[in-house]
Amino acid sequence: MKIGEIAKAAGVTTSRIRFYEKRGIIAPAARDANGYRDYPVELVSLLKFIEQAQGLGFTLKEISSVEVRADDHPISCAEAIDLLTVKLRSVEALIVEAKDRKRRIEALIGELAGREQSAA
Repeated sequence: MKIGEIAKAAGVTTSRIRFYEKRGIIAPAARDANGYRDYPVELVSLLKFIEQAQGLGFTLKEISSVEVRADDHPISCAEAIDLLTVKLRSVEALIVEAKDRKRRIEALIGELAGREQSAA
């Protein structure tokens, strides 16, 4: 498949495919005699996997460290559950940190507002 066809089928841009290729996230495409990239149809599921993983907060480094299979399910359900569990713990820690930061910001706003009223 040509790059435009792959991009459309996977719901990504052609520049994103070239970026993934340049960064080694996906294997380089074979080239036709005319120099056009020719991608295997299986790349569609891999690109969708990469996009979904990024949407869930995985970095490209994390994604590229996963050994993917060349079929409709790039990784096993068991491996996906393990990776998602680790990511969930990370997100939960960020939520706790953000709530604490919010509480401290609100306290400082209250303190400063109190000073401003006292000074007036």
